Amino acid sequence: MEPGNGQDEAACQYPQSHATARPILSELDALATNRRRCTSFYLDTVEGMSGAPTFSTEREEHHQGLARSHKLSDGSIYFFLTHAELDVGDQGSLSSYRYSGPTDGDHVLDTEPLTVAPMRQIVMLDEQHPADIVFLPDVNWADAGYLFVTHEYDEHLVMCYGWDPVGGLVSRGPVHQGFPAGGPAFLFLDRVGDHYYLGVASEHWGWGQLLSARATDLFPGCAQGSLDLSAFRSAGMFPFPVQGASQNKLVRDGAGRWHLLGFRSDDQNADDYVDVYGVTFGPFRISPRSASVHVYFREGDTGFANTGTHHVEAAGRLLISSSYRWAEEEGPGESSYVSRVDECPSS
Repeated sequence: MEPGNGQDEAACQYPQSHATARPILSELDALATNRRRCTSFYLDTVEGMSGAPTFSTEREEHHQGLARSHKLSDGSIYFFLTHAELDVGDQGSLSSYRYSGPTDGDHVLDTEPLTVAPMRQIVMLDEQHPADIVFLPDVNWADAGYLFVTHEYDEHLVMCYGWDPVGGLVSRGPVHQGFPAGGPAFLFLDRVGDHYYLGVASEHWGWGQLLSARATDLFPGCAQGSLDLSAFRSAGMFPFPVQGASQNKLVRDGAGRWHLLGFRSDDQNADDYVDVYGVTFGPFRISPRSASVHVYFREGDTGFANTGTHHVEAAGRLLISSSYRWAEEEGPGESSYVSRVDECPSS
């Protein structure tokens, strides 16, 4: 039976991130050492996402969150971008882009001129400041998945969007509502054993809300598109020690330990750091920051001032990516306003 068509749940491949090949500090140190292997491509953004300074004052709008899919069966990779618009009456957005250029495994490669990933969809939101974003693949590694996005300023909730290359982004509704002002800003999501854990937090609160769902309840019938958000249940509160990050992500390393990575920079031209926090489950706890690794993107306006995401390949190589803060009018060919994404591998 083809995957995702109601096959026996005992044989279901429930999505989970891959573990890094080495302990996380070894992986991050290697990523910093291999800075010359960083590569770039463009997202074909729009002029409305530009942020040219006006009278030497930076505009308030900016890119805020970046996520990427696994490599699909046709060899393409989709990237997703949240963009904040903070003028009165403006709307933030969630957009998707299809990268079909050359790759080394799941890692994008340079071209001359840089490959431009065309925009496939833009969704205007009832939220000025969509913030952190995470992509969860569908069951059996189908060409589909789900985007979870924090709506930080106006709606104070986490929204879920189903996605596939044909149907695009479709709202599945809120995961959890009723958060106080000042967030939620951050979220993380992954499977640990037979449960999924979704953490929602804000550094302004200093705490977070943990939600959990059994895999068989979250994906009933092991069918593509079957995600049931009502399966998430409150699993308690937790102190949130992360400070100064643009995004944070859960990662499992080669030693079997879980960590929360915080991507941090003061502005788009400052140094970029990956902060490391230990994570344990049962009971859930995020430790104080245990390490901070200086990483290097290519020269330009790419950095962790606003966006940062990661991906671990099946073989354990760590990829870390970031984008411009705003769209720039420098696209090759028929493109115009674009945002460069830099992706750095650990080997």
